[in-house]
This record gives sequence, structure tokens and C-alpha cells, in this order.
Amino acid sequence: MNYCRLITLCVTMLSTGAHASEYNVEIFEQFDNIRVVALIKSDDIDNSPVWNPAVDPLPLRVEDAIQAIRDFSKQPGITGNIKEIELRTINNYPGHWHYLIKMVANDVLPHKYNVYAVLMDGKVIPAVIEPEAIK
Repeated sequence: MNYCRLITLCVTMLSTGAHASEYNVEIFEQFDNIRVVALIKSDDIDNSPVWNPAVDPLPLRVEDAIQAIRDFSKQPGITGNIKEIELRTINNYPGHWHYLIKMVANDVLPHKYNVYAVLMDGKVIPAVIEPEAIK
């Protein structure tokens, strides 16, 4: 009986580890008073365009990043809920940038936010807001 539990625990740990290793890039960002984390596959970063702001045009316009979030979340009219947009580099990936977009979750709770990282190819990655107790 104990062997059965041990095998179940081992299989669970291995499958969780395999899934977690799929997302091998963690982006930690600070937005005013909230801290967010986004887990991104390194292949997704490698497949997104490289951008040199001094030379190249922006590969993904702000409007296209907003549309990518709208398509991802299937919420029409999401543009009215945008609180903040920033363009940031991805550490350890020279030339790779992402948008960080903070939006009001709903009008009833105006201090609740959803945050998304959008790569320069339009790939949307929902970010997780770090709870207050961890800060």
C-alpha cells in the first residue's frame, strides 16, 4: 500500500516538473504598487522578432498588442479598461521586447487588475499578480 502512494507521488512530481520546465523563462515586473510574474517558453521568445529601437520600426504596434489581448480574452471593448501600458526588454534575451499591459478587471472592483505580457509577434501571456503577503 505504501508503494502505491510512493509511486503516485513520484509520478505526480515528475509530471509537474516536466510541465514546469516547459516554461523556463520567468519575467518579474513591477507596475506601480503591484508585482507580476509571467512564465514564458524560451521558444516563444526566440520566435518573436528582435527589435532595435534605434534602427528598426516597432514590430508590433500598441493597437495590435491590444487586439491580441482582445482576441485572447474574447472580450470586446477591452480597450476602455486599459490602465497602463509599458514596453520593456526581456532580460537575458538581447533585442527581445514585450508589452506589459495592465487592465482593470471589472468596473465593480476598480482596484483589481489583469496583467498581460505581449511578445512582439502578438503572443499573449497572462501574468500572475503576486499576493500582498508575499511582497
